[in-house]
Amino acid sequence: MDETLKSSEQSNGSTHNVTEQFMLSIMSQDSEFDDGLEVPDSLDFTIDENGLKVQLPVEKSAQIEDDSTPHEEQKMKPFSSIHTPPAKFPKQHKNIFIPGQEIYAKVVDIERSVTTHPLNPNLYTIEFTHGAFTWSVKKRYKHIQYLHNQLKIYRASLNIPFPTKKHREMRSSFKNMPHKEADTNKRKRGALPRFPNRPEVLIPHEYLGQRMTAIGNYLDALLKIDIYKKHPETVHFLEISNLSFVNELGDKGKEALVLKRTGSVAKTGCNIFGLLQSYCCIRCNYFCFGLCAKWHKRHLVAKDTFLAYISPNSGKIKSVVLMDNMFEVSSGLYSTGIRNGLQIINSSRQIVIKCWTRRKAKEWLEHIQKICQNEGRAFIQANPHKSFVPYRCPITASWFIDGSDYMSAIADAMENATEEIFIADWWLSPEIYLKRPAQGDDYWRLDKILERKAAAGVKIFIMIYKEVELALGINSFYSKQRLVEKNPENIKVFRHPDHARVGVFLWAHHEKIVVVDQSFAFLGGIDLCYGRWDCNEHWLTDIGASQMSSIYIPSRGKVISTSSKPVNKYDSSQNHVLLPLAIATNTVAMATTKCLPILPMVTKKHSKRKAQNKPLDEQDPLVDLENVKCDTPTCQRKKLFDVAKTTVDRVRQNVRMKRRELINMVYNPQEQSSDEEDEERNEEEEKENKKDYDTIDSAKSRTPLERTESRDEYEMGGGAKLWIGKDYTNFIVKDFNNLESPYQDLVDRSTTPRMPWHDMGVMVQGACARDVSRHFIQRWNAIKLEKAKQTSFYPFLLPKSYKNCQNVQPLVNFGNTYSNLDCQVLRSVSSWSAGFLEADTVEQSIHEAYIHAIANAERYIYIENQFFITLSSMDNGSVKNRIGETLMKRILRAHREGTVFRVFVVMPLLPGFEGEVGGPSGSALRAITHWNYASISRGRDAILNQLIDAGIEYPYEYITFHGLRTHSVLNGTLVTELIYVHSKLMIVDDKTVICGSANINDRSMIATRDSEIAVIIHDTEFDDGRMNDIPYPCGKFAGSLRKQLFREHLGLIWTGENIRLKDILKKSFYHDVWRARSSRNTQIFEDVFNCIPTNKVVNFHMLKEYQNEKPLSVRDPIAAQQEVQHIKGHLVDLPLDFLCNETLKPAANTVEGMMPTSLWV
Repeated sequence: MDETLKSSEQSNGSTHNVTEQFMLSIMSQDSEFDDGLEVPDSLDFTIDENGLKVQLPVEKSAQIEDDSTPHEEQKMKPFSSIHTPPAKFPKQHKNIFIPGQEIYAKVVDIERSVTTHPLNPNLYTIEFTHGAFTWSVKKRYKHIQYLHNQLKIYRASLNIPFPTKKHREMRSSFKNMPHKEADTNKRKRGALPRFPNRPEVLIPHEYLGQRMTAIGNYLDALLKIDIYKKHPETVHFLEISNLSFVNELGDKGKEALVLKRTGSVAKTGCNIFGLLQSYCCIRCNYFCFGLCAKWHKRHLVAKDTFLAYISPNSGKIKSVVLMDNMFEVSSGLYSTGIRNGLQIINSSRQIVIKCWTRRKAKEWLEHIQKICQNEGRAFIQANPHKSFVPYRCPITASWFIDGSDYMSAIADAMENATEEIFIADWWLSPEIYLKRPAQGDDYWRLDKILERKAAAGVKIFIMIYKEVELALGINSFYSKQRLVEKNPENIKVFRHPDHARVGVFLWAHHEKIVVVDQSFAFLGGIDLCYGRWDCNEHWLTDIGASQMSSIYIPSRGKVISTSSKPVNKYDSSQNHVLLPLAIATNTVAMATTKCLPILPMVTKKHSKRKAQNKPLDEQDPLVDLENVKCDTPTCQRKKLFDVAKTTVDRVRQNVRMKRRELINMVYNPQEQSSDEEDEERNEEEEKENKKDYDTIDSAKSRTPLERTESRDEYEMGGGAKLWIGKDYTNFIVKDFNNLESPYQDLVDRSTTPRMPWHDMGVMVQGACARDVSRHFIQRWNAIKLEKAKQTSFYPFLLPKSYKNCQNVQPLVNFGNTYSNLDCQVLRSVSSWSAGFLEADTVEQSIHEAYIHAIANAERYIYIENQFFITLSSMDNGSVKNRIGETLMKRILRAHREGTVFRVFVVMPLLPGFEGEVGGPSGSALRAITHWNYASISRGRDAILNQLIDAGIEYPYEYITFHGLRTHSVLNGTLVTELIYVHSKLMIVDDKTVICGSANINDRSMIATRDSEIAVIIHDTEFDDGRMNDIPYPCGKFAGSLRKQLFREHLGLIWTGENIRLKDILKKSFYHDVWRARSSRNTQIFEDVFNCIPTNKVVNFHMLKEYQNEKPLSVRDPIAAQQEVQHIKGHLVDLPLDFLCNETLKPAANTVEGMMPTSLWV
């Protein structure tokens, strides 16, 4: 208590006794209480959501609902309530209170100061409880009296009759009831709010307890009456809003009306296309806002990890201030220029508020500082790797290799969404199928999933990179329009950046994020767009139903186009093999599904006749075997026809079985077919085998997606496919265009194999999912302020509380899910990408985590990445990231110590840019190739050259570089294509995993360029493992991921070889399995296909000659087929001497050569 309160206790004894007797006499009289707010028990109306009086039915008027029994099932409002349409504060009561829950009030403390407040010396601390929420406010008697008077005026306006004589008698008896009985009945609907009329100055110290009880009883009774509880003055007195009692939004926190000064975003001034920004104007801006600023009334809300303020005039959230490592709060003249002011700063906002009194300002300061020391401390403190969030543990996470499982899991998660879905992508294709094969249904098509969830009330927020249209053809505008038109109310899409306004032309938002209900977060390298869906077999062909008829039919002039040979150089007329060759290779064809038997060539005469009777798109059907002409005797030809028919039937059956196995694998890889299913399948196959061979082609008339719009149905041809329309792609042969027609093929499936896509993704739950959501929310709110500040169509987003976030039950039981992990969310962001106020504010925690993990690696490092642009010396200023330098230093340390240390690097054989390596269209492709090789083996700053210069004679003992490649049969011709490695993954010592969207280059790592996100995961549970024949713990998450990747790359998934992956350091594995198999596969691919890149080609002249050579697959298909049987897995060497005698930098007279170096690195 205040000193003045103590002094009041010292008074004259006689005077004290007289006063006591006087107070006892007056405190017992009813005249000291104002009963003007009484309402009869038979109140026959209530107040609707618009504040209007509504008459109740007769049967309900006599039994106003008694809320004395709380509804246990709803102790708070659902989180989705934050997205209800806003209402101005006089009408906001409809969104505030928890249905079925009463508010309880009691006065818990009092502070008395007669000197500073002689008329209202008592400051009451009133505690309220509503559902699961408890909060307190500090009020003086005058505030309570003002509320009482306002409610009396309101009551008078409602024409409620005053109590009758009988009611007064009942009231008198109620007051004289024993305490316990009165307590059990005081919560009755018609309880009497009795306001104590005695002025505060006349209440002596010894009666303060009674005064506290009287005020508490008055407020408690008042809040039991619905028409008073929902009155705007009561809402204002309680200091509540529609954000107060929301589930998963944290405790109620502190709220109040304040005055906010305009100009909270200081990043203003003259900005001419981002190229010129006048500091003079910025200083003028500060001057104007400091002296001439306006003050607006705002309702300030302080939650556990953020602050927000609401406009009372509209009920809309005007801004959200997230707590971060730059968060500060201060008060006083020095900080704000006003005595009762408060300044709140974070990395994106700087707001100044004015409270009504200095006491209020002090309360706000103390409350926010308390939050900073508790819930908000995780974001304000310095975190490992300089990240915006700390490590979270224990965390549950799952890993996904390739897009098939990843997209399927996302589909399941979105299907179970109940509140929100966040999506951030570099590119998003609305028509992408997340589960395949589609089987004639569009249920799992992305836009259909989002449309379905939006119709169910789920709010969907999407951020897409807004491309420079002249440079990229991903057409983000089409994606936005196609998504928003499904449900504009619940699907919101931002494209960013606006290049001219922000001055960002070269950089991109590169994150790939899907968050469901802020509880399940998916991230990695996989965009929800064309070309990303793939499985571990990485098929090259997908001709749909016609694929069953393409066992090998001469393509009549069509040539195969791949990244190695965009256009074949040899004579296409010699592209086919004679019928005896088909019979000779039939045994090989039956031995593997990748090899299909070869049928004889149809005569030109018959070909022309058949073409005249069919449309253009059907002029290459399965041929009629009876019209085949070969240089063999008639009788022998007849026998050959019979054998060929038998061959076709057998292969058709084999292909059908494989396709069924594929469907089972995609939809349920863990289950085997039952015996009954096998019998039914055999019966169907026997029926199919009895059909005439020509009926196979009838499958071409079937439409794979029967539920799509008529326009889509018209554009889609062929049978059920895994990659529909533009999803079947080969980036190097043909880049994307005309995306408005998603079901028109981009390349000719009959001549161009698709480019397989190898990628990685992870799913994190609990607190880490909240962290990923926080990053998304920060970016969304920054774009909202930049592009749509005054537009209510795009709302501000609010982060969920971290309290009890680990209690969320998994939506789907993923097979590769592990618990008890330590996990931290990392990112690369800067002013343009995250809305920071200061241009020099950056976060490059992904880079920091890579450096720390590499420097502290003990046994091995495994890297999969789309790029490897990182020089091993910082002398060359063109590349700034230090990953290559740290790798080199770690290898040199192992060399000095004489320990076994391995670095595995898997990357694309060629960059994924359209163009021919040796042609004028391949400038961008060659530019990336130059920087990759400059980091690996060419130039004094390359890591291999640095290691050799440091005394390591054979650096491959420590580090090895690889790519991925596969082969197949397309229209009877053996084809090959590189597997495009798009992963952004690093595994260290079977203990640590870094996975996300960041490439190993400056664009991703140094933060001022592309925006990125990733997670670093550490195992805490281990299995027994070995490293170089020494026992070594193997983390369950990291170890299982590494082993599965090795099984895929080495082909162990399909060969069933008994190769132990437990110890990858010892020579018997590293040299005799990993590097030996890679070298052997490389040699076979080059011998059979003449593929590029290759060490056989060191300049453009040799490249031209090499591509003009007929590969073994054309010269001798039988030998080629036998050779490819020895290929095991997809692993091949990265050819480090490819075009080593050429300058691959773009020429100065090309568009690519005119671009800055930072664009490529």
